[in-house]
Amino acid sequence: MITNIKRWLFASLLITGFLIFTSCNDDDQSTAYNASYLPSIDATNLPIGNRSMTMFEDDESPSKMYDKQDRWFRVNEPMQVIQKGKDSVQISLYSPVGLTDVRIYAKLANYDKKFLIYNFTKIPAFHRSFHQIPMVAGKNDYLLETGNAVTIDKITGFSSGAIEFSVESSDPLFAKFKKIKSSHLVQFNDGYHINELGKYLPMNPVLAKEAIAMIINYSYALSHPIYYDTFINFNRYKQEQATQAGTVVNGATDWHGNNEDVDGKYDYLPKTEIEKIYWNYLDNRTVYMAMVGGDSAWGGGPLASQWESGYVTGHWVGEMSVWSHEYSHHIGFSHSSNLANSGEGGGQQEMLTHFYKYLIYLKDLPFTDPEVLKGWTKTKYLTGTYKKPVFNINPKNPFLLKYKGDGKWN
Repeated sequence: MITNIKRWLFASLLITGFLIFTSCNDDDQSTAYNASYLPSIDATNLPIGNRSMTMFEDDESPSKMYDKQDRWFRVNEPMQVIQKGKDSVQISLYSPVGLTDVRIYAKLANYDKKFLIYNFTKIPAFHRSFHQIPMVAGKNDYLLETGNAVTIDKITGFSSGAIEFSVESSDPLFAKFKKIKSSHLVQFNDGYHINELGKYLPMNPVLAKEAIAMIINYSYALSHPIYYDTFINFNRYKQEQATQAGTVVNGATDWHGNNEDVDGKYDYLPKTEIEKIYWNYLDNRTVYMAMVGGDSAWGGGPLASQWESGYVTGHWVGEMSVWSHEYSHHIGFSHSSNLANSGEGGGQQEMLTHFYKYLIYLKDLPFTDPEVLKGWTKTKYLTGTYKKPVFNINPKNPFLLKYKGDGKWN
């Protein structure tokens, strides 16, 4: 049965509009259809009607970043396309570095091929703008993913679910975004500092930009094949550390759960559970990023937090121990588990920090240059005083010793 929406699309596309195809590789150019595609777009120079803006400007009201209906993104989709009404889309780039050659494709409910509706030559960092869906404006030719052309008549508008969007780009940064396996939804939540000011402190756009860079990098690190292999085989990692040190394994020999340790006896997790836990770190739950002002950072439920210094300088030099700890509380682990605590002989806090530093050393993170944000220079928006973060790796880093500069995720 064809629903009302499908019947309308079917009629619009196939009866009154007709779809015309032509191959870009057609040898007989005398009969080839001469498609006329929509022009490319430079998002750094848009007409006023597109309502172009830069999100998280330093002096932007923090109320905007705390608006959870308006400011949110999934870590594997920093380049976001959202339908607005029946005739427009909002594009947003949650990234401190812009993108080039961004192609946005559409797919209609009754047509199984994707076709190009926007080709952006440039999209600057933290950009947002609004664009009319071109099919609403009139009849146009569109480039299919296959390289063929399709002509689509004017369509008066799109109900929810009648059109889907996807993004592609040749930009190397976008290629890193696509490797991220986590689909965590990231938001900032002012409820913590409103209800417990002092224990938590308000953030601002300067800190939010640093936090966004950090969580994209962190999600990339968790998704990395070397991290997956090390996480799944943590017992091997512990043995390798002991061998390098010329000692026996110190403390727990593998991942263990939340039960209290008694006389060196741990509730070790089976491999099947370890695999499941790894993917829990990369699921689609919501994380609220916050900042603490007291003696302790906090995590649990949707919350993961750290101090201002961690956002401004710490993550650029790989000091991710606190964040790893609080994020593990967010996933569901207590201080009794070495998935949250370092524990005897080291746990995930230590391992993740070593690995993160190795990725900075390899320049194998989406963002490795603190100059892209210069957060430490923006003293007007900070409570502490900071110097430019300068990264150095310990020559005894276990990942450096094992991989010796290899292992970059190509």
